[in-house]
Amino acid sequence: MTAPAIILSHTQMGENVGAAARAMKNFGLTDLRLIAPRMEWPNDRAQMLASGAGDILDRAQIHADARAALADCQLVLATTARGRDVTREVLTPEAAIARLRQASDAGLKTALLFGGERAGLDNDEISLCDALITIPTAPLPQIKESEIKAGSLNLGQAVLLLGYEWLKSADATPASRTRPSIAVPAARQDLVDLFEHLERELDAGGFFFPPAKKGAMVRNIRAMILRSGLTDQQARTIRGMIVALVRNKYRGNA
Repeated sequence: MTAPAIILSHTQMGENVGAAARAMKNFGLTDLRLIAPRMEWPNDRAQMLASGAGDILDRAQIHADARAALADCQLVLATTARGRDVTREVLTPEAAIARLRQASDAGLKTALLFGGERAGLDNDEISLCDALITIPTAPLPQIKESEIKAGSLNLGQAVLLLGYEWLKSADATPASRTRPSIAVPAARQDLVDLFEHLERELDAGGFFFPPAKKGAMVRNIRAMILRSGLTDQQARTIRGMIVALVRNKYRGNA
């Protein structure tokens, strides 16, 4: 059983990364990955706030984009409320961790993806995730609802809350009594390769019309594929199908 990776996208403050690492240490999470951090790294402020979790910072992986950070992951949940143009399942923290625990117990690599302090995750990052997590918070009556930013918890708090749910779920999760399936869910890199292959051929065939809606169409196609829960073999089979269809197109439609 492998605990989920904690992936922080475009973080701006070392203090928040340090607080996240400290939360991880408290709840048995060790795999920290940073996507294009916007502060200097290594970061002295992160080390100060980590308070005993410096080893997690020392081992943190740095990636240029979400695709690279998620390449080996087979189940990815994102903590954001954005992405309104994509139909996406939304989970509570408890339900999300239950799903992660089940997948992890089955030997799958999982991840929790957190957005940056200001903008959160963009829609392209969300398109690589299986579902979203919404953390309920009490309403603030003195502030207009339209002025409340999605996800009012700071980064360290959000990691702390989900880390706590992860540790707590260990007591409620029964040991598996069934033989694990030989079907292996596709890793994120396999799915990204499928996305790009399909999107390239659809683009060549003039599918994305009007061009202004291409971005939203691509994200919805990705969401549809992700909901199907493809195995690695199924992802390869679909890519083979695409190759066969394109090849036949150039054989005179025989």
